[in-house]
Amino acid sequence: MPDSRFRRTYPRLLAYLWPHWRLAAVLLVASTVFAAFGGVQLALIPPFLHILFNEGAIPAAAAEEAGQHGIPLPAAVSAAKDALVSAGRNLIYVGSPIERLGRFCIIFLILMIAKNVCAYLSTYLTISLEQSVLYRIRRDLYEKTQSLPLAYFDRQKTGHLISRITNDVSSLRGVVVGSLASIVQNGLMASIAITIVFLTSWKLSLLTLVLLPLNILLIGVISRKLRKGSLRAQERMADMTAVLQETISGVRVVKAFGMENFEKRKFDFFNLKYFRDYLKMRRYAELASPTSEALGTLASVVILWYGGQLVIRESLDPANLMLFVGAMLWVINPVKNLSKLNSVVQEGLASGDRIFQILDIEEEHDGEEGAALEGLRERIVFDRVTFSYGGGVEVLSDVSFTIRRGQIAALVGASGAGKSTIADLLPRFYRPTSGRILIDGTDIAEVKLSSLRSLMGIVTQETILFNDTIRNNIAYGMADCPAEAIERAASAANAHEFIAAMPKGYETIIGDRGAQLSGGQRQRIAIARALLKNPEILILDEATSSLDIESEALVQEAIERLMKGRTNLVIAHRLSTIRNADLIIVVDDGRIRQIGSHEELIREEGIYRKLYSMQVRD
Repeated sequence: MPDSRFRRTYPRLLAYLWPHWRLAAVLLVASTVFAAFGGVQLALIPPFLHILFNEGAIPAAAAEEAGQHGIPLPAAVSAAKDALVSAGRNLIYVGSPIERLGRFCIIFLILMIAKNVCAYLSTYLTISLEQSVLYRIRRDLYEKTQSLPLAYFDRQKTGHLISRITNDVSSLRGVVVGSLASIVQNGLMASIAITIVFLTSWKLSLLTLVLLPLNILLIGVISRKLRKGSLRAQERMADMTAVLQETISGVRVVKAFGMENFEKRKFDFFNLKYFRDYLKMRRYAELASPTSEALGTLASVVILWYGGQLVIRESLDPANLMLFVGAMLWVINPVKNLSKLNSVVQEGLASGDRIFQILDIEEEHDGEEGAALEGLRERIVFDRVTFSYGGGVEVLSDVSFTIRRGQIAALVGASGAGKSTIADLLPRFYRPTSGRILIDGTDIAEVKLSSLRSLMGIVTQETILFNDTIRNNIAYGMADCPAEAIERAASAANAHEFIAAMPKGYETIIGDRGAQLSGGQRQRIAIARALLKNPEILILDEATSSLDIESEALVQEAIERLMKGRTNLVIAHRLSTIRNADLIIVVDDGRIRQIGSHEELIREEGIYRKLYSMQVRD
């Protein structure tokens, strides 16, 4: 019986084949014809021997062999068999021995050419369909990662996700299309050979059934070992990919701390675990084929011993014994292929499970049934908002404040106080555990996500740029954006001058995460991107704290241009930059401790005055 994984995962993988069912049908026909031609070639053994050793005469024993030694056939099947035998005799046994031999060779050559044409077609279609299925799975998996909530990425290693899209999908090669084609082709070849075996001599056929239960038991044991080993090996590959991704992304830190040898040892630890688990899994995978072949060879030896006795006693035509032995030897290869297929399928199903774990995660729903926000008319309200990550300790508790349209609201407080979490709740990166966030009286939980985020522009302290041209980084997601608009945004962000000085200007590739630019240049590109989007609501994680004086002045000037005419929520690190804010919200330990303007808060005894005094003193 198929295991639960096979019943659960395999049908879902097969569903990816349905859009290509026409090509799949052609593949199955080609595989069937290929197997059938092989069976016809096998059936030509007795006629060839008769031509060589009987000078074309049809032995009486050969005419009666099926009735005496084979299994009884239904009338319709028997009539069809007789018609085929009669046609074969007319082609092979009519004429002189030389004519018959020539005719036989021509028939054999035609069969070989037709068989190989079908083999080529079958192989090419298998590869084409296989890659089509893998393409669609990769596409769906990547699309899924784009629709997952931000909370999911907080819990997962990036390398594990990369491994699912690359290594796990690649492991599905041969599982869906290849397995079906192999089952049809090798199954039919084995069935033809077994049919020939039973039609030739039922006595010899019974001998072959003795080892069948042992073979089935062996494959079952190997399958269980493969399932566990494949899953373990895939997990080790994911761990290794995660370490690789983290080390390459953080290479500056690694080199700055001189931790190259530490990282080498860490990678080698996971690399060695994968090496050992993979070898252990392959040990069982490679055991299936030689064991099946050994059992088949044992059966052939027993058949030769007993069949030889039947020939010596003249109870069996020698040509039919050769046909029987040929069929038994011929069946070894498809059985061996099917045994190998089992290991491929078990490895693939382990990867399929890991892939569907991602595809089954609940998405970040856009809320198409919700209301669409057309803009901010009056105010943003945080109403008694409480939040915790994954049901743990509360990060925010009873947070309430109001930002009116056009105001600058600054969040201040010590590191870890909850400022970034408050900012992340507004574009609905996370959902409040309790309480509401309202825009013009509408709970953002009840609006279309795309509509909500279309109102917002976000500039963070950690600037995220892509390994693309400066033009495409500024006009991110805007394929048809006019060059003039891009340059205006860059000029307003104080970026046009340094961009124009580059050898390729706006077509310059800036490297992974903008590695070829300075910190100030990266920030100005990010500001230009936000300016081009022209959002009504701006969320700004103050980006000047790590810059030199000249870069800070240019970035700060660009930020002031960006903030004009918008509603701004600013996470402030330097309190001197938000003295003109309309509203300063002091956050401490996830709670709002003070709210007011700079002048109001500086007069009060409290956290804000203490923080401001410390920065002024520094």
